[in-house]
Amino acid sequence: MSLLFVVALAVISVIFAPISVKVIDRKAGWPLAAIFAVAAYFLVREAGPILDGQALTWDVTWVRDVLGTGIDVNFALRADALSLFFALLALVIGAVVFIYSAEYLPRKKGNISFYTIMTAFTAAILLLVLADDVFVLFVAWELVSLASFMLIARSGSSGESGSIRTLILTFFGGLTLLTAVAIAAVQAETTSLDGILHSTFWADKPVVTAVIAVLIAISAFTKSAQFPFHFWLPEAMAAATPVSAFLHAAAVVKAGIYLLLRFSIVFHDVAVWNWLLIIIGMGTAIMSAYFAVQKTDLKKLTAYSTVSHLGWIVATIGVGTPFALGAAIVHTLSHALFKSSLFMLIGVIDHQTGTRDIRRLGFLVKKMPFTFVSVLIGALSMAAVPPLLGFVSKEGMLTAFLDAPIGNSYVVLLLVGAAIGAVLTFTYSAKLVLGAFVDGPRNMSHVKEAPVSLWLPAALPGLMSLPLVLVLSLFDAPLSAAATSAAGESAHLHLALWHGVNTPLLISLGVLAAGVLGVIFRKELWKIAETSPFPIATGNDTLSMLVYRANLLGKTFGRMADSMSPRRHLVSLIVLLWALAAFATLHPSIQLAPKQPGIDHWVDLIPLAIIGLSVFGLVTTRNRLSAAVLVGTVGVGVSFQMLLLGAPDVALTQFLVEGLVVVIIMMVIRHQPNKFKRIKHSRRRSTVLVSVLAAFAAFMAVWGLLGRHERSELAMWYLNEGPEITSGANVVNTILVEFRALDTLGELSVLGMAAVVIGAVVASMPRHPFAKGTHPRPFGQSQLNSIPLRMLVKVLVPALCFLSFIVFMRGHNDPGGGFIAALIAGAALMYLYLSKARDGRIFNQNVPFILTGIGILMAVFSGVLGLTHGSFLYAIHFNFAGQHWTTSMIFDLGVYLAVLGMVSMAINGLGGYLRPGSDIKDLDYARQSGPLPATPAVEPEPDGDEDWPEPMNPASGNSKEVTR
Repeated sequence: MSLLFVVALAVISVIFAPISVKVIDRKAGWPLAAIFAVAAYFLVREAGPILDGQALTWDVTWVRDVLGTGIDVNFALRADALSLFFALLALVIGAVVFIYSAEYLPRKKGNISFYTIMTAFTAAILLLVLADDVFVLFVAWELVSLASFMLIARSGSSGESGSIRTLILTFFGGLTLLTAVAIAAVQAETTSLDGILHSTFWADKPVVTAVIAVLIAISAFTKSAQFPFHFWLPEAMAAATPVSAFLHAAAVVKAGIYLLLRFSIVFHDVAVWNWLLIIIGMGTAIMSAYFAVQKTDLKKLTAYSTVSHLGWIVATIGVGTPFALGAAIVHTLSHALFKSSLFMLIGVIDHQTGTRDIRRLGFLVKKMPFTFVSVLIGALSMAAVPPLLGFVSKEGMLTAFLDAPIGNSYVVLLLVGAAIGAVLTFTYSAKLVLGAFVDGPRNMSHVKEAPVSLWLPAALPGLMSLPLVLVLSLFDAPLSAAATSAAGESAHLHLALWHGVNTPLLISLGVLAAGVLGVIFRKELWKIAETSPFPIATGNDTLSMLVYRANLLGKTFGRMADSMSPRRHLVSLIVLLWALAAFATLHPSIQLAPKQPGIDHWVDLIPLAIIGLSVFGLVTTRNRLSAAVLVGTVGVGVSFQMLLLGAPDVALTQFLVEGLVVVIIMMVIRHQPNKFKRIKHSRRRSTVLVSVLAAFAAFMAVWGLLGRHERSELAMWYLNEGPEITSGANVVNTILVEFRALDTLGELSVLGMAAVVIGAVVASMPRHPFAKGTHPRPFGQSQLNSIPLRMLVKVLVPALCFLSFIVFMRGHNDPGGGFIAALIAGAALMYLYLSKARDGRIFNQNVPFILTGIGILMAVFSGVLGLTHGSFLYAIHFNFAGQHWTTSMIFDLGVYLAVLGMVSMAINGLGGYLRPGSDIKDLDYARQSGPLPATPAVEPEPDGDEDWPEPMNPASGNSKEVTR
């Protein structure tokens, strides 16, 4: 349970973050850091068995297989040495960044959002590196993308473009990851990550393996900012310094590195994997190092250096040997230490001087000596100068390159490229130190050293690069275990400052000599780099062009339906449907099976007649009120047909929906002209032709496709096995609330959003005059007209409420259930509204939202209860008081409340008030004001060619609001 406890602590920190900020403001970083430290402690306590090869696991069934496919989706966690390394890296660096944030952040300015999203990000990264199910891995991957997007976007307008680019590129990587893990899960017949990695199909299907390898590599490239996705990370530097220090030095970018290391166990000897990672990695390293030399902004310089170092790690992983994977892990640790420190120290410089531009800085060595020493040590480690940890890790990578599986001549090219990249690394490291503290032209007499509480947490990770080299042997065993987990075979690392005179050492000495010469002539060389036009077209330009072209293409297709005319939207679809029907009918190879006996009956002619006559009336009437009624009669005919087919649940649902919808339509058409506009005879003839063709296509589809086969195997399984599994005879209801409850939950969420949209749209739209005859005065004839209905509802509403309860309770075994019961209760609400003599809300304005929200939460709660028995939304059955009960009733009650919320929102929105922002009580002036002025009637528009009337101008005198 330790793994679950660690993840739970991270989740608790998300809940605790806004509370702690409310109490102690920016100092909330301290207790949040303490939570991460406790989580790290529990992981370290379990480290012994993990490093010995005994992975720590925990799982619970998330989605249970009930159809016998053999694949369950589990919420599974697993900590081996590799996962342990990345989890501790995120927790420890995260704790330091939070301590730093407690001093760096401004007081009472957006700190709640910062700490909440940062803790959520930490939880997501922990879930990612500890996931042992590919779907959990994918969910965590996307959560990491969302958290990084929000952290960048919260910086305001300066972070808008960078956050969008981050979201686009990392979500593209999410799609490739989803494709890869889906293929792998199907091939391995399991969603377990460990099971997939140890499946036999990798060796049996080399083409599939190569495809998945490329998809995984692309996914990692998007997260780790490798070419051609490299440009998002520097643009993300608009985020606050703590965000850069954590996300872009120790977390987000390391998620891509983790993914590459995790899948190296199966791809380490796949040629496309080796070549792709080595070429892209080293190419990105050299390119980004040069970009870093070009920059004068300290933060962007450090950002490009991050991309460069990630390229080194990616290229090392591409070598694929156990030693290479170990070297990549060592440099991941080294890079996380010095880079997170440098980001935070740059924040200290910015905090004290007000700028990060080396052209505006001055001689800060004497003014900020402690910050200078801290930056110097971090930069020396980044430049791989002995005796720092960065030197050890870089030597390991150079040694690994000697064994790259690309042929001796290409190994030489790889080492030459590495040497060039190392010289550039030394150059931008020197530029960072000298540009910030020595060479700047500005007078810095007013600058003072930052307080210890600010610079010490920032300096601490980088300073660790020096003492750690004195105890390197302590890291041999844990890092070897992590490399073994990644490689799938035993890895033995021996970290040391001195391995004798060898090729990597000679390269390092040459790099140091070239770097020192570059520093001596730095003014000339840096000026050339800063004024160089390379690259001519940046990644931002390319992405902007792609987005522009995509928008242009979308607008081109959008113009096909850019009209208020229903014909424009329907005609192309109808013609396409008719063409498909014609092809299917005339194609000689299509042979129809014979009709099943007993599916036709003469009684079916009755609903056909109802529907046919209603449709005929619809296409011939010009009166909107008549059309609304005829739409309802079409629904009645369809409901009757469903009843004749033996589907009383569906028939009752359809009938109730038709009744409610007709009343809602009446609320809308009273704001519209009495009659539809006339159209030209030529257009009418073309419309009739298209309609007849559509009718013919629909008839052929129904006649040719329905009733020609027995019930499907799945349908028979539901009918035969459903009652025994659910103890319910109503198969329709048990499918909705038990077997396919997740689908229903999705539909319920859509329903809830529809209720919210109704409230938002209707409240914001202007009101046009009521149609003539639909706006009686509030204290005139309408009062008399409503008396019979007001007397009726006194009996009818209680009866409908009782009927709603009965239908809800009987739904498990007889026609009924939460949805139908809610529609009956909605009918009661509709009668209450219709019995009023004037417009009025049926509930308080917030009640529909509350009902909808509680309904969805209850449905989710029933799903959480199911987790106690192994699966989300699993229905628990039990007997109580001599009756059979099931937790699916809680789910059904959630459906009931959400549907009731939507119906009440429709009544409130369309019949509850007359203009945006007005309240019904505001219209009570009518009691004291006497008769209302005459209301101008909305007459039909004159005949014309348009299919749809232009909306009336609400600002004109004809848009006067009146009571119903």
